[in-house]
Amino acid sequence: MYFVGYEVEGLENIPTQGPALIIFYHAALPIDFYYLFAKLWLYRNRRIRVVADKFVFKIPGLATLLEALEIQPSTSTMCKLMLEEGHILAISPGGVREALFGDQNYQLIWKQRTGFAKVAIEAKVPIIPMFTKNCREAVRAMTLGR
Repeated sequence: MYFVGYEVEGLENIPTQGPALIIFYHAALPIDFYYLFAKLWLYRNRRIRVVADKFVFKIPGLATLLEALEIQPSTSTMCKLMLEEGHILAISPGGVREALFGDQNYQLIWKQRTGFAKVAIEAKVPIIPMFTKNCREAVRAMTLGR
């Protein structure tokens, strides 16, 4: 699945019902994910559930926003529960580290984050990779010395 302009291509790969796991690259502003979220909600009446690293819930004020958006802490138990309930779940294994330290080559920064694969295998759900060319260019970070 990939995006061209504002077009979502590959939507037919996402089940109309039942669980699935979408894995995406986390740009500084994951605008591609927002487009996919909106498209699935509007055209398939399906919401994508999202998890975030546990540390972001400790940032003052952010936990309240995350709760309002129904974003849950990223634990294997929570992920399995959402999939067992039949939801589409989106995970960005690179998370904030990928968003802040990724480069123009889109090198994945996952370290040993393979829990999503274990969860998908245990839950017997398809893994749907998502990538958007140039999603890092939505926000340009200024760096010193380069």
